[in-house]
Amino acid sequence: MYEDDDDWVPVYLGGELLLLNYLHLVGITVLYWDHLQTFAQEVNLIWSRSKSLSAYCFFVNRYFAFISGIPVAVIPFLSPSTEKCVRLSLFREIVIVLMQVITCAVMIVRVYALYGRNQRVLWFMVGTAACVAGVSIWSFTGQRGSRTLLEGGCHYGLTPATSYRLAGCWEALFGFDVVIFALTIHYAYSADRLGIRQTKLHALLVRHGALYFGIMALSNLANISTFYMVEYWPYLPGALSTFADCISVTVISRLILHMHELANEGILTEAANPRGLSSLDNSRTIEVGGNATTERFESYMDSSL
Repeated sequence: MYEDDDDWVPVYLGGELLLLNYLHLVGITVLYWDHLQTFAQEVNLIWSRSKSLSAYCFFVNRYFAFISGIPVAVIPFLSPSTEKCVRLSLFREIVIVLMQVITCAVMIVRVYALYGRNQRVLWFMVGTAACVAGVSIWSFTGQRGSRTLLEGGCHYGLTPATSYRLAGCWEALFGFDVVIFALTIHYAYSADRLGIRQTKLHALLVRHGALYFGIMALSNLANISTFYMVEYWPYLPGALSTFADCISVTVISRLILHMHELANEGILTEAANPRGLSSLDNSRTIEVGGNATTERFESYMDSSL
């Protein structure tokens, strides 16, 4: 049932429109709230130190999302013409894709360092990322004609066939997250077999990586589930895309900050042979079993593990 005024949305879709906007706001809120929460940490660990590849990865990941998040936050609440909505939606999708590309690149760098910069591991992850890109291109191809615009907001409804196809993009990304998570867990459990000394720093580096990558995988899985509810809610597919992206950016930012708190090399720190350990709080460097560490790290790790 529709109202007489063309600017009104169908009565039975009013609740769904509110749900879409609220879900979108949750992701944006998480992104900016975390930025405020960790900004002091960012200044101390990133801005005030000499810049490295890890620091530049942090800047690209956090500030691309920060800047692009402003227009993306506004788009769903606009009521533009169909033509303008198509362009705005395309911009939002490009931003989502670029944010995922950045987070995937950072994850590859982190696992590459975790495995002692093993070239075979690097090329395996690059090959997996290329497969994800191929599936994503296929998923996005030829979808525009099967979408319907929801008046009262720049949202699209999808047919089941289109929704299931678009789910493939996020499923491929979820598969990549699982591969990264599995590589991190595999490294943790195979350290003894590989002859890697299990220091507290080693355990903390691996645990942080596994925890963060696991959170990213779960957020993407939640978004995937929305694409399979299309028969009941045609405007719900992809409603958690912004949330999943913002969680990924937040998690990667947190990961890099934690790595810089533990070692100056950040995400390039090799867990088996950590170098460039931080000297925050003027901690005294000591030698333990031939590995450099600090008293501050010992107390930090004891409370973290």
